[in-house]
Amino acid sequence: MYHVLLYYKLCKVQNPEREVLIQKEVCKALGLTGRILIADYGINGTVGGSKEAIAQYRAYMDQTRPWRDIDWKESTSEVTPFPRLRVRVRDEIITTGAKEMVTGACARARHVSRDTFHEGLKKGEDMVILDMRNDYEWEIGRFVNSVRPPMKFFRELKDHIEWYKENFIGKKVVTFCTGGIRCEPATAYLLQNGFDSNNLYQLEGGIVKYAEKYGNDGFYEGKCFVFDDRIAVPVNTSDTAVIVGSCKHCNTKSDTYRNCANKACNALFLACDVCNTALNNTCTEVCKGIIAENKENIRPLSQTMTLA
Repeated sequence: MYHVLLYYKLCKVQNPEREVLIQKEVCKALGLTGRILIADYGINGTVGGSKEAIAQYRAYMDQTRPWRDIDWKESTSEVTPFPRLRVRVRDEIITTGAKEMVTGACARARHVSRDTFHEGLKKGEDMVILDMRNDYEWEIGRFVNSVRPPMKFFRELKDHIEWYKENFIGKKVVTFCTGGIRCEPATAYLLQNGFDSNNLYQLEGGIVKYAEKYGNDGFYEGKCFVFDDRIAVPVNTSDTAVIVGSCKHCNTKSDTYRNCANKACNALFLACDVCNTALNNTCTEVCKGIIAENKENIRPLSQTMTLA
């Protein structure tokens, strides 16, 4: 069993290049794989490895400036979550296309704890629950009665700001995402575009922290998309769990993501087992024909993807 850490921290980083070298050295020594992005304003990472290695990594980070006091999200995986280690310096640790407006000392929405948020949902509190993730993440899971914004990718937030203003200014809004990091720049941008700080909140720790406590008895339906080889993880592990996604081909309920086996396509799509078998793990008849004509067109399989 592998353990996976999801984390971020917004803080001043004096020398991102040096921190990258240190992270590479530490992770390689512990046998960790994953992706870590470092900028002058913080770190955004997901790493996986043995339980002992993850514990040692957390201990190192917890005693090292500027990484102390990170809100860790830890989960498990039956497969190796990442094939390799990648540590990079980036201008942005989460892509917004509006760094000058959402980094540094800019104001962000207050965090609301998972407990307060859950109680508000139980009471039927009047609030807008706003998803800050990409559209394919929404497809397999979301909070009950949450709102799907008109953006395909999170980086398109700035392109739809008028829609947010027209629909939600003056209302109580709680944003959410997987682990919380996207809500930081998102709420900063919303505040700078007229939203009231007294009405705008972000769910602390995101879906992952909420699921840790309320997974089986909460208000999140479906699975949570993750950016590693697991692709999606269950939130509700009980018999009451529901499937919210639908097969691309036949529209039956399905929460299994596939990557099109045509390497020139590689599209991400939901498909049931029956349709996936019929189309040889491709997204269309056209792609099925392409890989049938020449096996060199078949994409190498990851651990979580199999040809039918």
